[in-house]
Amino acid sequence: MQLWNPQYKTLDHWRGIAALWVMLFHSFGTTYDKSLHPMVEILKSIASSGWLGVHLFFVISGYCIAASVYNLSGKKDSSWKFIKNRFWRLLPTYWVAFLVTIAINLISSPFNKTNFLDNFPSNWQSWMGNVFLIQPYLQVPFYVVVYWSLVVEIGFYIICACFLAIRNQVHTDKIIILLALALALISFVINYDSRLGFIIYWPEFFCGMLLFNALLSKYKNHRYQHNLYLSLMTGMVIIGLFLTIKLHNYQLLFSSIFSIILYFQYFIDNKISSIYIIKWLKVIGLMSYSFYLLHLPFGGRVISLGIRFITVQSSTFFLVQIFSWIVAISASYIFYRLVEKPLNEWRHRQQVVTN
Repeated sequence: MQLWNPQYKTLDHWRGIAALWVMLFHSFGTTYDKSLHPMVEILKSIASSGWLGVHLFFVISGYCIAASVYNLSGKKDSSWKFIKNRFWRLLPTYWVAFLVTIAINLISSPFNKTNFLDNFPSNWQSWMGNVFLIQPYLQVPFYVVVYWSLVVEIGFYIICACFLAIRNQVHTDKIIILLALALALISFVINYDSRLGFIIYWPEFFCGMLLFNALLSKYKNHRYQHNLYLSLMTGMVIIGLFLTIKLHNYQLLFSSIFSIILYFQYFIDNKISSIYIIKWLKVIGLMSYSFYLLHLPFGGRVISLGIRFITVQSSTFFLVQIFSWIVAISASYIFYRLVEKPLNEWRHRQQVVTN
């Protein structure tokens, strides 16, 4: 049977929504304990849950990585190719963004009256941790707070590479889902530890994997497997509901419901993606990685400068917010065109050569 094309066009639109939501959340970061102008307060209430945008990314990542594993299954050295591909996708762009962020901090240090050296990571462990995204394992702070999710993503990739290597030894795709389900169940019984973030957040990534496999089995007309994957997705919703009621932890509930929404939306994906009025979301989605890395360094600087001249309670604070969004989006787009996009094109060319 011909390989199924797992392309899901509107995932880029969802990435755009997730990235904008995260930006909104951070733009109000210093004001959540303050009363703002009524007009701004409405927007702040929307922004306050913007941290959930990261969890949209986890589900989308689960789907995309499952698609990558599907395309590589059975190929020689596929787990090593997978890791190399993920490495070149994530780290070079991150390294340049990291240097850009340091440069922004250095340029703004005279205006912030900070010591010049305080704008660099404080010691060699901090440099190592932030360069190689191993901050929790060296117990050093993240240079930019959003870097935490990249550490989790790398953990996801390593797990999937291991699953792929095992799958190619036993020659059955079912082993990947069994191992992924086992890891999801383990995540529910371990205590929180930042070093185990890739396990703690694994169920959300798993929801994306289940989504991919549900759609794949439907394409293949494998009714039993299709119903099984849908049942597991429903099970994640039920567990998420339990965690919400008992622990007030609604991340999994949110992510699992999102995966089910994506399942049903898939069947009208082409229609939605062709809607002209939302095409701008796709643009944001395409540059969402650059946007995620740089929205805080650029947008945060604008807000820090703005509140020196106005109070956050003023209606003018809304204009400062808008200007910070424009700066963050514009800078991220330029970075995407000059750095991320060329690096990604180079990565694809290398894949063609090695294949």
